[in-house]
Parts: sequence; structure tokens; C-alpha cells
Amino acid sequence: MLAEVLAVIAERTGYPVEMVGAESDLEADLSVDSIKRTEIAGELGRRLLGSGADLRSLPDADLEELTRERTAAGIADWLRARVKALADPDPAPALATSAPVAGEPPDPLTGQAPRRYLLRPAPLDPPPVPGAEGAAQLRGKRFLIVADDTPLARALVTLLTALGTLAARGGPDTAQLAGHTGPVDGVLHLGALAGTEQQLLPAKLTVLQELLLRGPRRLLCPRLPDDTSGLDGFVRTAAREYPDTVVRAVELDPDEPATEQAEALVGELLAPDREPVVLRTCGLRRAPVPYESPLGPPVSSGAGPASSGAAAAAALGLGPESVVVLAGGARGITARFTLALAAAARCRVELLGRTPLDGGTGGHHELAHAIDLPALRAALAARGGLSTAEIDREAGRVLARREIAATLAEVHDAGGRAGYRALDLRDAEAVQQAVKETYATYGRIDGVVHAAGVIEDRLLAEKDPVSFERVYGTKVDGARALLSALRRLPQLPAFTVMFGSVAAVYGNRGQADYAAANDALARLGRLWRADTGSRTVTVHWGPWAPVGVHGGMVGPELGREYARRGIELIDPEEGVLALLRELAWGEPETDEVVLTASGR
Repeated sequence: MLAEVLAVIAERTGYPVEMVGAESDLEADLSVDSIKRTEIAGELGRRLLGSGADLRSLPDADLEELTRERTAAGIADWLRARVKALADPDPAPALATSAPVAGEPPDPLTGQAPRRYLLRPAPLDPPPVPGAEGAAQLRGKRFLIVADDTPLARALVTLLTALGTLAARGGPDTAQLAGHTGPVDGVLHLGALAGTEQQLLPAKLTVLQELLLRGPRRLLCPRLPDDTSGLDGFVRTAAREYPDTVVRAVELDPDEPATEQAEALVGELLAPDREPVVLRTCGLRRAPVPYESPLGPPVSSGAGPASSGAAAAAALGLGPESVVVLAGGARGITARFTLALAAAARCRVELLGRTPLDGGTGGHHELAHAIDLPALRAALAARGGLSTAEIDREAGRVLARREIAATLAEVHDAGGRAGYRALDLRDAEAVQQAVKETYATYGRIDGVVHAAGVIEDRLLAEKDPVSFERVYGTKVDGARALLSALRRLPQLPAFTVMFGSVAAVYGNRGQADYAAANDALARLGRLWRADTGSRTVTVHWGPWAPVGVHGGMVGPELGREYARRGIELIDPEEGVLALLRELAWGEPETDEVVLTASGR
């Protein structure tokens, strides 16, 4: 069993079997994430149980248990304990012993045109009022208010105590909570109301993790309307990962006194629904809900929406003299939108990304035949002298440089002009210099697209704060740096686009950091539009189909996992056209839109 597991891992990753190791940490040592482990599980099922079997058809709980195994030995032990139960009930089943045919193409992953959704507040039922009715439900329960000594914290302790609960206040840091042990029925974390420059996220991630692990029946995180920490995206994901806990962000009215805010929060403790985000204004409860809203015709011409990207580019005022800055590299869906702009407007695109183009091994002849990540790893391993971590980093750099070079060449072939500058978008000084020099060189910046992002999926209980900060900072700190640089220009761009994610709107298991980052991104965009009056829109993308060299964050394995879960993918050509149409003919006041093929 172990030999079979090692062989499949080697085939799927490109590392030689001898480098895999029975006790190697699949994620830390071999960069085998949970999606890749799911693919490995599927291949093992076919080999061990026959061609018709697929361990990916297991219930999600069992599959999640399998993908948590971090070593080849752990996977082998898991399979050994369950393979008999999973095998065909035929008294003499035949086990598959041969590997798939080499070079057999994967199942094709097709996409379709995205549907357009806007967010609007939908009314919710009012909760029972704190009082005699509420006291009966709360009496004897234990509540913890995580906050400094503020008027709201004191008002909550007073009100909850009057209702017969055991209410206590603990400081907002992990050390200050050490004295508050044991189970609690509810937690109210007031950190997003602190009014300091240090937002709740990502600073208080470890506190939130600890509180969720205590298993409260409710965790409420109130915030104000101008909060930009991404709390809503975070709680939407936490609610999916902790189904036994009602996890909720509550937007409070900042003009209400502390006593009325306390009553509103106690009302949320009593509310029977499980909405993860509740907006409270003038005593009313609402929830932001996506609703389908097809893009209408251009109001100025009377013609229907154009099916041509050139018509949309013309409506935007883009032409051969225009300059568009795209932050987030020249890869994935950023590359696809770059090529669409170049083809539609013949404009100049200036790309900002973190991958240096000089140096490396991308041009070495022995790597020319290695066209994907496993093949590159195998070729680099054959050289000898490199650890698995070094091999993985170098293979990733080679692929990144290839994709960037391909994008620049494709822009030229499409009739546009392209430049590329390597920098870290979290470096505000470097971003400021890049934007300043671009404007000085061309005398204009007509549009800006912020599309940077990294994914490091892991369940919240296992999420490392450093990883959370990296995912969060790439989106949020990069956006702040870019918007700050734009503010110093003599003239603002005609449009600014933020590439968000449906994870911010719906939550997604394993993506608390990514969901929070994209929710924060949308809020920064909304504030930017309100402050400057410029056309600004955050597009929360659903997953795109991985086609060709510009596959983006959804590779073939993740694409097949989405298909297993019934999630439709966006066709890349339809995706870029939808964005061009949104910019050209969308309502100027729309600052947040969801484009997804699945309706969620």
C-alpha cells in the first residue's frame, strides 16, 4: 500500500520516489496542498479499487479527513483501514494494478458566460426583544465580552447580567483571556469597534481562532459601517467551517448610544436565523443578498450591449494613446484581461508583478521540454543538489517567467504595447515610484486594475498567522499602496477596477484569509469612489476555466474539484468581455458586482 501511495505522489508532483519519503510533510516539504491530495486520493481509488472507483466521491467529511493526512505513510494507513469497506462488494474483486496510460489527457474543463449579481440589503425578521421574553432564553447562560473597558462593554455586561446570565469581560489579547476558561454559550468580540489604526484583522486572528475552538453557540463581531478589515468575508467563511456556531458580523449604527447598541447585540443573541452578516439601522435588521441584475444597454446610444470588446473599449474612451496599469503580474486572468485590452483598444499596458524576469533557469535547454510543474520538478531533480523546497521554488519561478514573457509577446501580436516592472505591491514606496514614472513617461494613466492575489488555503483552525497576513496583505496592503500612489497624480484615472472573489460574498471553507482580503478590498474601493467620485468597481469573480498557459489560480486539479462540487467555471473570453461591458455600460454608482457562472 505505501509503495503505491509513494508512486502516485511521485507521478503527480514530479519528484522522484526517493525524494518523496514516507514521512515527508506533503504540504511543507512537497507543496502538495489539499486539492492535490484530493487528486492523489482519486488516482489511488482507481488503482486500488478498479477503474470505476473514485475516492473523491466519498462524503465531504471523510474526504476532508483523508486530505488532512500530511504524509504518505498517513495516507497509506488511512487507506489500509478503509479499503475493504470501499471495495466492490463482489466476493472476488479484482484490484487494478496498472497505472493510467502515459500522456492520457485529463477531462476537459469548459466554461460558460458569467451571470451578473449586485448586492442589496434584504429585510430580516426582528428578534425577540431583550426583556421578559429574552430573559427566559438567556437565563443561566455564560457570555464573554472580549473588549477593553468601553461604554459598550460595560453596557453589555450590565444588560446581560440583568437578564440572568453570567456575563464577564475579558481583554482583547490572548493572554488577557487566559483567566476566562471553560465553555461559554456566547462570545461578543468588540475589537472591530476599538477605533484604533490596528484593525481586527489580521491583528486578532489568533484570538478569534481560540474563541472558535471553545465551541460557543454564538460568536458576534460588531463593526461600524466604515470598517475596512474584511470582517464580513471572514465570518462568512467561519460560519461554513463551524456549523455548530452562529458566527455573525453585526453592523451597528454609530450614532446610537452604547445602551441601544448593547440592546441590538443582545437581540442578535436571541435572533433565530443564522445570517452571517446583519446590518442594523433604526432598529431594522437587514442582510446583504446577491440578486441577479443583467447588464442593460448603453444608455447614451440606444443600442444593445455590444458583443465586441472593441465597442466596449471605445465606449470607455480607450484607444492607441491610452495607458492602463495592471497591478498583479502578467499571469492568469490578469493576463487574459491585458490581452483583451490590447486587442480591443491597441493601447499601452504597464504591468506590475512580483516575479523578476532576469536570471533563473527558464532558458536552459534541458528545461525546454518540461512544460508543466511536475515535469519541471522532475527535470530540476535530475540535476541533483537541490532540496524539494528549492526545486519547487525554482520550478515556480520558471513557469512564472514563461507566462509573463508569453503575455508580453501576445500583447505585441495583438497590436498593443506592453511594459513590465517587478516589485512587491506591499512596498508602498516602490508602487509610488512605478506609478509616478509611468505617468511622467506617458503623460497619462487612463485606467488601473488591481488584480494581485495569492491563495494558501487551509481551514481556520489550522491557519498560520504568517500565512494569513501574506494572503491578506497582498490584496489589501497592495490596494492601499496603489490608491495612495494614484492620489498623488495630477489627474486620476478614468476607471479603477479591483479583482475580488466570490469567497468574500459567500465564504468558502479553507479561505478565511482570502475571503477577508477580498471583502476588505471591496470596502477600500467603495471608500475610494466616495472620496474621489471616479468610476470604481470591485468585481467578485467566480472561478475561471483553466485554458492554455494563462490558467490563473484555478488549475486543472482545482477545476475538477469544482466540477465535483457542482461549481460552474467562467469561460475566459466571456469573462473578459463581461468586465469590459461592466466598465463601459454598468451603472456609474455600482461599486461592487459579482460575476460568476454558478449563481454563487
